[in-house]
Amino acid sequence: MLKGTSKKGAIMSLKKRASLLSLALSLVLIGASVMTVQAAGVITRDVIEKEVLTEVDFIKTADNFVILFDSSSSTNSMLKGTNMTRIQAARKLLIERNQLLPDLGFNAGLYTYTPWKAYYGMQRYDRDQMDRALNALPERGSGPGRLQAAMSNLRSVLAGLSGRTAVFLFTDGRSQRVLGPKSAKQIAQSIASDHNVCFYVISSAVERTERRIVQAVSEINACSRVVPMQAFFTRPEFTTGALFTVQVTSYVKLTPVSEVVGFQVPDIFFDFNKVNVKSVFKDDLGKLAMFLQENPNAYAVVSGFTDNIGSEEVNLMVSKGRALTVANYLTQMHNIDPLRVVPLWFGKSNPTAPNTTENGRRLNRRVEIAVGGME
Repeated sequence: MLKGTSKKGAIMSLKKRASLLSLALSLVLIGASVMTVQAAGVITRDVIEKEVLTEVDFIKTADNFVILFDSSSSTNSMLKGTNMTRIQAARKLLIERNQLLPDLGFNAGLYTYTPWKAYYGMQRYDRDQMDRALNALPERGSGPGRLQAAMSNLRSVLAGLSGRTAVFLFTDGRSQRVLGPKSAKQIAQSIASDHNVCFYVISSAVERTERRIVQAVSEINACSRVVPMQAFFTRPEFTTGALFTVQVTSYVKLTPVSEVVGFQVPDIFFDFNKVNVKSVFKDDLGKLAMFLQENPNAYAVVSGFTDNIGSEEVNLMVSKGRALTVANYLTQMHNIDPLRVVPLWFGKSNPTAPNTTENGRRLNRRVEIAVGGME
């Protein structure tokens, strides 16, 4: 947990379907560690409709965020599965997600890099000001991509910032190489060595060469990753997971009835420093897979955590391995579409038990699963 980043939420009612709660639903379910789930099973309509009071902490996983928006001419191509171009889809998504982002004291910046232009210079996040900046973004791209220049300019943006910074880099991997001593990947590596930064590469890359460029940037460190544009379009958890998680400190368990509206899965626990799924948990994962197969609109958010032993980088890597192992088990062993499984990882943050005892550490070495997409 980042120091000084917990903000007490108000008493919330699950009966109220506010937009913010809709965005954070899966994260609330992920954080509901006070409830003990004995076995995987369905959640019914009565559980959602009854008034359930919970006290929620929003816990920041980043102190700052930077949006690097690709406005090159190649973004005028259509985004698969939509009736929008890539640049239109990215712009629309950012405007919508901004309205749902809780104000947790972030510093924020918004820039295009084709060419470089500041639409919201790095400053204290303000939702209304950011909304005006996002609406000012171009709806049609022009000119060549300049990923190398984006990384060079990012260094000056990060200067003077403290804490962790999440960089949302929109790109299709097409970039005009400028003569210089370093590639985009090398500049990103240098930035990561000097700053506490995580790259979230929102990729619309199609060709193999383009995907390789995108993948290279995303592998800079353990907290960086590639998110396919189509997945980012349909799963808001990729945004929220980069910036905050949710911890539920009280929960009322209700008696289920017949109409299915969700699915709950007990935590998957791991041995120290291990990422393999034990056989005792595979039955629950099989039930989850069957539920997803029978409910095509549902999807699973899979979040990996560790205890507090070891460095931050190692714990991020281990929690990443745990989340991806569970996600791959669902997609590879049970043929669940990868777009319906959202893997996130948080290292040692948001523990469910004290790390001062072996049993507490055992409970923190876990993967939490939340199911969304059910009405």
